[in-house]
Amino acid sequence: MQFWITPILTALLITLGQAHASEKEVSKDQVPKAVLEAFEKAYPNAKDVEFEQGMIEGKAVFEVEYKENDREFEVLYDSDGVILQKEESIDVKALPEPVVQSISKAYPNATIEEAEKIMKPDGTVTSYEVEIKSEGKELELVVDSYGKILKTKQD
Repeated sequence: MQFWITPILTALLITLGQAHASEKEVSKDQVPKAVLEAFEKAYPNAKDVEFEQGMIEGKAVFEVEYKENDREFEVLYDSDGVILQKEESIDVKALPEPVVQSISKAYPNATIEEAEKIMKPDGTVTSYEVEIKSEGKELELVVDSYGKILKTKQD
């Protein structure tokens, strides 16, 4: 069973990551009521809230970006207000050692600029999204907890 979970999560992450490419910013009144209600109930202290709409497997999804307690968060909802994924900014020093080692090995001259942990709706960390600068390029990596680089995108 464990063997199948990792490929399924990897496929989901890659699919969710692809949603980022087609996202467009939308106003609050363009977001379904179910999404707004779910978000406002779960995060009543959110500040600087922004909304984006994307598509995953032909279905509309909505990403809500916000700040709370000096941290940045993103929550991805389906159009019925069900959470699909959460992201939370973290200090780069909080990245697990296998993640840092993997990045250092793949990009020896890289500087880690920003990091986010990517979580399932229950808060279980599935991977990390890390922005690096390497040889004058800015890259965004998705790395699993074991240090395997799942996705690389140049900004």
